[in-house]
Amino acid sequence: MNNNTIPSEVIEYLSSYYETFNSLPTPVLECTKGSGSYTAFGTNLKKKVEKAGSIEALLNSFVGRGVKKPAKASKTTSGRQEAKVQIKTT
Repeated sequence: MNNNTIPSEVIEYLSSYYETFNSLPTPVLECTKGSGSYTAFGTNLKKKVEKAGSIEALLNSFVGRGVKKPAKASKTTSGRQEAKVQIKTT
């Protein structure tokens, strides 16, 4: 579910701008699953576009680190807690 849906007119404008200048008018990408804004320009932006397949796909599906990272952190934390419990019981 996208919390931040970018209007199609804006995506068309940003796509056209990117094709012309190989950059965006502002270096900020909005996360589609959270409420964060992330900076991407230069080679960082180009790599993100390549990974997504197109600038339109990136703008419609970009998920920031703040959304991805907490899920990974909770897995490591629970793993550490299980390891501590096992050490105490042996």
